[in-house]
Amino acid sequence: MNVAKKSSVILSVLLVAFVFSTEAYTQSREDAITKFNEGFALFSEQGDNLAAIEKFKETIAIADEVGSEANDIRERAVGQIPRLSFMHAAQMVRERRLEDAIDAFQETIRLANQYGDDQILNRSRGNLPALHLNLGNTLFREQENEAALEQYNKAIELNPSYVSAYYQIGLVYRRMGDLDNALENFDTSIDLAREAGDQENVERGQRAARDHLVFLASEQIGEEYYNRALDLLNRAAGYGESASMHYRFAEVYNNQRRYDDARASAERALELETGGRTDRARLYFELGLAHKGLENTQAACDAFRNAMVGDYRSPAEHEIEHELNCN
Repeated sequence: MNVAKKSSVILSVLLVAFVFSTEAYTQSREDAITKFNEGFALFSEQGDNLAAIEKFKETIAIADEVGSEANDIRERAVGQIPRLSFMHAAQMVRERRLEDAIDAFQETIRLANQYGDDQILNRSRGNLPALHLNLGNTLFREQENEAALEQYNKAIELNPSYVSAYYQIGLVYRRMGDLDNALENFDTSIDLAREAGDQENVERGQRAARDHLVFLASEQIGEEYYNRALDLLNRAAGYGESASMHYRFAEVYNNQRRYDDARASAERALELETGGRTDRARLYFELGLAHKGLENTQAACDAFRNAMVGDYRSPAEHEIEHELNCN
C-alpha cells in the first residue's frame, strides 16, 4: 500500500472516530437535558421534591462528564437542589412532623453548603432553633421532661440568645421541683429579653418566677412555717409585685402578729387586685384581721363586711358577730 493510500485509510478512520465521538457527546448533553426535564416534572407536576432532587443530582453527574458544553444545564440543576430541599423541609413543618422537619432542614443546610446557596443556608439555619423549641414544647406537654430539656438545649446551642428556650427550661425545672435551676433560667430569659427591649417577655419571666415562689410560700404557710414562707416571698418580691404576693405577705404577718405590716400588705394587695368581689374577699379578710390585731375595731368591722362573699362569708360573719360585736 503506497503512502497516499495509507494516509487515506488513516484519515477515514479518524473521521469515523470523530463522528462517533461527536454523536456520543451530543447524546450525553441530551441525556443531561432529559434528566433535568424529568426532575422538573417531578416537582412541578407531581410535587415530589425528593425524587426531583435525585434527578437533578443525576443531571449534574452527566453534565460533569460532558464538560463545559453542559455547564448551563449543570448550573440550572444546582440551583434547584437546595431550593427543593427547603420546600420539602417546609412541608414537614406544615404537616407538624417536627422531627422530620429538623432532619430535613439539616439536610438542606448540608446541600446548601455543598452547592453554594447562601440564602437557603441562612434561612434553614434560622428555622432550626424554633423547630427544636416547638418539639420541646410538644414533649413538655406530654410530660417528657428530659426529652424536652434536650430539645430546648439544642435550640440554645443554635441561638444562645433564645429567650423562649430559657423560659421553657425554667418551666421544666419548675415542674421537676428544682427551684434553683428554674430561677436561673427564668433570670436568663428576663435578662436577654431586657437587653432586646422585649418588655412582654421580661414580664412573662418575672411572672413565672414570682408566681412559683408565691405558690411555694403558700405551701409553707399551710404547714405553719412562716419564716420559710417569708423568705420565699421576699425572693418573689425581686420579680415585681402582685396581689397574690401581698396577700400571702399579709397572711404571714398576721400569723406573726406583725399587724402593721399585715395591714400595709393587705391594702397594697387590694390596690393591685383587678378581680371582682369574690377575688377581693380574701384580701379584705386579712385586712380585717390586721385591724383587729391593731384594735382598730371599726376598720376591722368594715373590712370583714367587705369580705362577706363566697368562702369568706361564714368566717367574716363570725368575726363581725362573735369577735368584734360590730354595730
